Amino acid sequence: MVYGFVRGDGEFLPNTRISNSAVVFARERLDVEDHVFIGHFSVLDATYGLRIGEGCQIGFFTGVFTHSSHAAIRLYGREYVNVPHKQAYHTAPVEIGRYSFIGAHATLLPGTRLGKGSVVSAYSLVQGEFPDYAILAGQPARVVGDTRVKDAELLREHPELAPHYQAWAGELPA
Repeated sequence: MVYGFVRGDGEFLPNTRISNSAVVFARERLDVEDHVFIGHFSVLDATYGLRIGEGCQIGFFTGVFTHSSHAAIRLYGREYVNVPHKQAYHTAPVEIGRYSFIGAHATLLPGTRLGKGSVVSAYSLVQGEFPDYAILAGQPARVVGDTRVKDAELLREHPELAPHYQAWAGELPA
């Protein structure tokens, strides 16, 4: 894995790393900011729009999907491939907020929106909209905590890091 990634619009992101074993579908619809890490063997489906904010880390074997045919294939059966505009074919963009972390083997489904500073636990199945600083876990994922609790503790131990935290978060945790 090397530093540097060229976005679909041609902009070079010098601090972004995307594994050579990661797969990106519809790269032209991938809106990624700098300082992002995408781990080995991850799948990013940007077909219907995928936005990854600055500083995000996406773990190994993670799937981020903007479309799903799981219901449509059952409804149409053998006729699925012959129908141009399918019912129950779910599509929606996905947005991952700045400085969020997605654990290994997690799956983000169409329409997911994660607020900034969120953490998704390994193996979680995520769909829906979640607030800034949410800690998510489970299948289906639910909010189990707030990252600002641990951030506040760490910033008390290392106050010299406060300006760096404020630069992206805009505020210090209480």
